[in-house]
Amino acid sequence: MSKTVEQAESALADAKAAYLSELKRDCERHDGSGAQERRREEHQQSLRDDIAQCQRDLEDAMRRQGQS
Repeated sequence: MSKTVEQAESALADAKAAYLSELKRDCERHDGSGAQERRREEHQQSLRDDIAQCQRDLEDAMRRQGQS
């Protein structure tokens, strides 16, 4: 099922908010072990990947809407 532009915009806003929230929490954390730091970076990369996917979904939804 394809997303509407409104749904895609909302998903993108949510993904960006989750990433910013994680960055804020990360700034408040103390340095951890190498493994902890690696997990944090992997989690942040996952959140950035989510943002990128939401941006692609929004572009697709806008293209579909323009074809209607």
